[in-house]
Amino acid sequence: MGLEQLDANKLIGPQQDVETIETWADRNGITYATARSWAMRGVLPTVRLGKRRMVNSAMLRQWLLEQKWTA
Repeated sequence: MGLEQLDANKLIGPQQDVETIETWADRNGITYATARSWAMRGVLPTVRLGKRRMVNSAMLRQWLLEQKWTA
């Protein structure tokens, strides 16, 4: 599964700018293992807060807005 296969309806709505990988995965309907793999490979932008790695949803949204989409 790639980022392009995420359900866009789940990406729109209440979300935090920074959230745990587990929370992000659950909200977007993918497994924690997949989200963690994306985070470790740099597919998902993350930040470290203490001992936790958090998905930076604000950076992800900005990146998505900058993409040129084709139909």
